[in-house]
Amino acid sequence: MTRYESLAVAARRAAQEDPAGLAVADGQVRWTWRELNERVDSVALGLTDAGVEAGDRVVVLAAPTAPAVAALHAIARIGAIAAPLDPRLTAVDLVSARAVVDPLVVVHDDRHAASAAVLPVPLLGLEDLMSRQTGPGLPADGTAPTAPAAIVMTSGTTAGPRAAILSVAALVASAEAWLAVLPPATGWLLALGLGHVAGLGVMWRAALSGVPLVLAPRADADLTLAALRADPGPSHVSLVPTQLVRLLDLVAAGPPPDTLRAVLLGGGVVPAALVRRALRAGWPVVPTYGLTEAGSGVTALPTSEAGAHPASAGRPLPGVELRIGAPDRDGVGEIELRSPSVFSGYLADAEATDAVLGADGWLHTGDLGHLDPDGRLTVHDRRTDRIVRGGENVSPLEVENVLLEHAAVADAAVVARRHGIWGQVPVAAIVLHAGAVDPGDGALADYCRRRLAGFKVPVAFVRLEALPRTPAGKLRRAAVRARLHASDADAADAADAADAPDVAALLGGAALLGGAAMQTLDRPGGARLSYRRSGTGPVPLLLLHATLSTSAQLRGLAGALADLGEFTVLAVDREGSGESRLAEPAPLPVQVHVDDLIAVLDAEGCRAAVLVGLSFGGIVALEFAARAPSRTLAVVAWEPPYGPLADAVTRRAFADVATATDRAYREGGSALAAETFMRGVAGLDSWERLGDRARSFLAAEGGGALVDAALTGLDPDGLARIGAPVTLLTGDASDAFYGPIADALAGRIPRGHRVRLPGLAHAGPITEPARFAEGVVRVLESAGIIPTKGPVAVEPG
Repeated sequence: MTRYESLAVAARRAAQEDPAGLAVADGQVRWTWRELNERVDSVALGLTDAGVEAGDRVVVLAAPTAPAVAALHAIARIGAIAAPLDPRLTAVDLVSARAVVDPLVVVHDDRHAASAAVLPVPLLGLEDLMSRQTGPGLPADGTAPTAPAAIVMTSGTTAGPRAAILSVAALVASAEAWLAVLPPATGWLLALGLGHVAGLGVMWRAALSGVPLVLAPRADADLTLAALRADPGPSHVSLVPTQLVRLLDLVAAGPPPDTLRAVLLGGGVVPAALVRRALRAGWPVVPTYGLTEAGSGVTALPTSEAGAHPASAGRPLPGVELRIGAPDRDGVGEIELRSPSVFSGYLADAEATDAVLGADGWLHTGDLGHLDPDGRLTVHDRRTDRIVRGGENVSPLEVENVLLEHAAVADAAVVARRHGIWGQVPVAAIVLHAGAVDPGDGALADYCRRRLAGFKVPVAFVRLEALPRTPAGKLRRAAVRARLHASDADAADAADAADAPDVAALLGGAALLGGAAMQTLDRPGGARLSYRRSGTGPVPLLLLHATLSTSAQLRGLAGALADLGEFTVLAVDREGSGESRLAEPAPLPVQVHVDDLIAVLDAEGCRAAVLVGLSFGGIVALEFAARAPSRTLAVVAWEPPYGPLADAVTRRAFADVATATDRAYREGGSALAAETFMRGVAGLDSWERLGDRARSFLAAEGGGALVDAALTGLDPDGLARIGAPVTLLTGDASDAFYGPIADALAGRIPRGHRVRLPGLAHAGPITEPARFAEGVVRVLESAGIIPTKGPVAVEPG
């Protein structure tokens, strides 16, 4: 049983009963229960002063430190709902999470202030909250046990992220169940992030049982080991398999500290080979099975049984009912469970809740498993991960476990590849141990064949430097599939490119290649919108072309951005241009283009994206950011000719070009409109300077020039609504009027600034795509959208 009934009262009760006892150890920071309670009061007072009340949602974006622990205690104390997020999330993930959680405020530490700044929500600095002076303690929380206590984002390995609501009663029930089956704890080590349900559970268990919580950076095995060896050493720790692998490597498979009594292993299926390795070294591993929606773990295998059953996740915890739904002839079916720790549902998503949580309280996990005669659970796979080869089921986990037994293989993932005869075949992605000699595909296949049925042996083995995993350590199997399918597509694209015609690009430059996969959407009014997808990175990027250009013309730039591995590039043909040409071109309001881009993001399942707009595409990108701020991560606009902010002479010139282009289209069709527009913006002799193929290409885009030149609905005042970082890029070899417009835009946009790319002319993104892509990457690194890889090589304007 727990010592205290909830997190809301734990620190205050412990401060009364054991004021000098150790509560939190965070490196050199060591707080007694009295000190923790005082800091909880400070944060709670700061939150209430900011208007936070019982039932309000509060995002916590902070590393797992003592102040973050105080913040979570404080949120519970005032009856608010904590939504801790992993601070390592990408900007895409953070914006997506904010949209789902819809918090009143965000509490952040100093280290993650820049990350918090991408969220359009009031921000509260944790260090400032900690410094508040308090008088008598705030009244203890009176929230009902059924009230929400925490919101935890699901990992999204098979779908988009959702917000799972865990009540006070659920978290207390989970803590009580764990404390009932584990050896008595004298301290818990928190080596998982607080945005992970297992990390949150560790904090609750320590607090409710009144024992110290020791903190260690999750990604650092050295510091984790040091924390385990500290005085007093924690008796219990919860890890994901990759963490234990690093610890065992670090100690050369040596024994654990004497104080360690239980190492909970979860966060995905635990490899049997790892269990055996840990047991041989004397580590007291406790394999588990759990999920966010169940309030953390729901089964545990005692260390004493792990040697005989290394592939098992153990029996249900006290209070947990577990069954196998619709088992096959081998007893394998969906794992279903019922427990007081089960979540209340997904926030604002009744349909998704009903799909997994029955009216009778049974949770349908979507995981496959079977129970042995003694009630021990063995987890197989996600139902959607299973491979069907010629009617035979292949378990990816089974094949992965065999590969992990190979001396050269450090990590492995098996996914399906489509096959014309068998339907699906297994393909393995492997990571080799550092310094290991690659055994080759033939040897790996022979190794598997000696241990598996022939239809289960992978048909190919792809080497990766690392497998994509969530911050919680779970394998992102969909990302593995995308990586392997991309490898297949690259070979086909290379063959296509070798046969592609050598067509000169606008103003002379790159070839016009359209090898990326074309997608189409039907839009209102009968229009058809097309776009090309390149790359499989975690950050969606909408790439918007200039007038008299198309997504095909930007293949070099799209490829340069996609090859970095950070982006999934969606190069859109705007209505009127390229594959999205209109049968009867006519001026369009800018809102049509904004709605089209939202439709692309919805079709791709993206909540938000970076926008990179070239020339006219930059105008669309800026208007999108102003009208759809929650869908915008950042904007990079290259020399946007935003007419309303130009000087009077330039505005008049833009209007004359629009009038002349319209007249030319009515008199001579697309070709004359393209020629007229080109002469108007690039000089009277610009058309003659082009080669025959370039003129032929541009002649087909005259309708797009008509649509762009007469754009309506621009809202300069609305630019002040843009909350995302905006970079106005200009080249010092371009026409002079772009610079003043960029400066005017930067003055209107709250987080806007101008950056110059030395040596680039207006056509630079097409003629020098790699160089331009480098500039885009540097400004996005500076904005904190993607990790920094090198020094910024651009000049502020």
